[in-house]
Amino acid sequence: MKSFLQDIKKHIPANRIYTDEMRRLAWGTDAGFYRLIPQLVIHSENETEVTHILNAANKYNLPVTFRAAGTSLSGQAITNSILVIAGKNWEKYELATDKNSIRLQPGIVGQRVNEILKPFGKKFPPDPASVKSAMVGGIILNNASGMSCGTHENSYKTIISARLIFADGTLLDTASTQSKDAFRQSHPEFISRIIELRDNVRKDSELCALIERKYRIKNVTGLSINPFIEFEDPFDIILHLIVGSEGTLAFLSEATMRTATDYSFKASAMLYFPDMLTACNAVTKLKNSPVTAVEMFDRLAIKSVEDKPNAIPELKKLPAKAAVLLIKTEADNKLTLKQNINEVTSIISKFDTLHPTRFTDIETEYSAYWTMRSGIFPTVGSTRPIGTTCLIEDVAFQVDDLPQATADLREILIKHNYNEAVIYGHALEGNYHFIINQSFDKAEEVSRYEHLMNDVIDLVVDKYQGSLKAEHGTGRNMAPFVEREWGKKAFQLMKDVKQLFDPKGLLNPGVIFNDDPDCHLKNIKPLPETHELIDKCIECGFCEINCVSNGFTLSSRLLIIIKREIKRLKSTGENPNRLQELEHDFVYAGEKSCAGDGLCSTSCPV
Repeated sequence: MKSFLQDIKKHIPANRIYTDEMRRLAWGTDAGFYRLIPQLVIHSENETEVTHILNAANKYNLPVTFRAAGTSLSGQAITNSILVIAGKNWEKYELATDKNSIRLQPGIVGQRVNEILKPFGKKFPPDPASVKSAMVGGIILNNASGMSCGTHENSYKTIISARLIFADGTLLDTASTQSKDAFRQSHPEFISRIIELRDNVRKDSELCALIERKYRIKNVTGLSINPFIEFEDPFDIILHLIVGSEGTLAFLSEATMRTATDYSFKASAMLYFPDMLTACNAVTKLKNSPVTAVEMFDRLAIKSVEDKPNAIPELKKLPAKAAVLLIKTEADNKLTLKQNINEVTSIISKFDTLHPTRFTDIETEYSAYWTMRSGIFPTVGSTRPIGTTCLIEDVAFQVDDLPQATADLREILIKHNYNEAVIYGHALEGNYHFIINQSFDKAEEVSRYEHLMNDVIDLVVDKYQGSLKAEHGTGRNMAPFVEREWGKKAFQLMKDVKQLFDPKGLLNPGVIFNDDPDCHLKNIKPLPETHELIDKCIECGFCEINCVSNGFTLSSRLLIIIKREIKRLKSTGENPNRLQELEHDFVYAGEKSCAGDGLCSTSCPV
């Protein structure tokens, strides 16, 4: 690492290279429930710097992980080697003249893209719940979706071109004929291998059928291997392999994305059902209706937000087995919107509901519904027992399987004594999240979690042929189970792709591909009791968009990370030198340079 550092200082100013304990710990922590501490953190500014970093890493055989906003949930943006930040200074964009596409660097926040597009009646299609904080690079490289984009407008479907920097430092612009010609000349074996893999896949009818079936629903388990059956041109295949690759294949320095229509007329409704089965059956009928989103919440999910300021009064009065659907419909004119509402209302009228169906087209009203939805995960996390970790899992089923699959999932959670687990998610896509609060301080607790996950995997993979990861990325969380879901042939194809792009295995090792069958049970992030306000935080990073100190010293999230570690070290008595260094550096970075204006709280879900 010392030789790498000497080399890289020739190209990157020392004030953007961090080796101190405090900033390595702070930047090495993301929104997920794992922690690794990088040996080195580099804040990059441009393609030239990233090329130098990768060349040097290749020279010294050192792993590199890239991070944008750090809102990922499955352990994608952490490392014990070199961490390269591509957030601030990676925020440039260029909107096409016809407004049908936009060129973006990876550090621009998804919501900022929507603000740019809104005056033109356009929007950024991927819509993860973290869109107000997540950055474009992470959204694309995780193929993050959300409440409306489903599989039809996710990053895979809307990416047009990209600028990529490969593990060997080579730059490829898939929109440039000159760049592609140069790549053909410099990497002929690479192109030949892509074509060979494509042709081999297409000769295998069984594998083709598997790929087609698996991507009919949301699926980000493993690499995206559908390009081999959907595209002829090797550069189109390369481009689409990058989507969802979680930084394991190349660095994305720029992407051109197709924009989508942001309809002027919108309405939403909260629908209240006596039980989850009735709600799920309603979803199956809504699938082909004029709705653009259907979110489902079990009673425990609703309980987490029913006491929030301005919460809907009906929420608190719901019976113990109730379930709620939040639905949205959109149109380009008022008449069509009214027709949509009438059609959806007619469908819902065939089911038992606790309250009459009421749509609202008043933006302040329906925005409150969706803000509530976006805050479910961090809100649930804020109520967890002190010292436990808030875990969110992310699975998908065929919509027709939803009623029984939901009942089976709840049964598994109860079987393993996760009685307070919350189930909610994108029901229209068969995509559920379930949240549990888990302690990892005792062997029996680790074993309980392991047995739960084994049963969930049996349920999703074997019984329903679903997706173990629908939109949050494989990360370290599901890396041991990629082959289990996909089978030997498909997984070997993914490994062949990884070997082609990254022959030394230096790009984000341990993510997607991990030989340790227990990696999902290791390196769990500690969340010790620290302060009554801090204890609620799950380090989601939503606060950082409004934090004035962010990018100067420590953001509000990074400040909390250091406060927690100081408290932990004091409690355990371990590593007094490290504790002393953290306390010394924190005085300025965490106290004197904190703006103290409370703006971070305005985007904090708790």
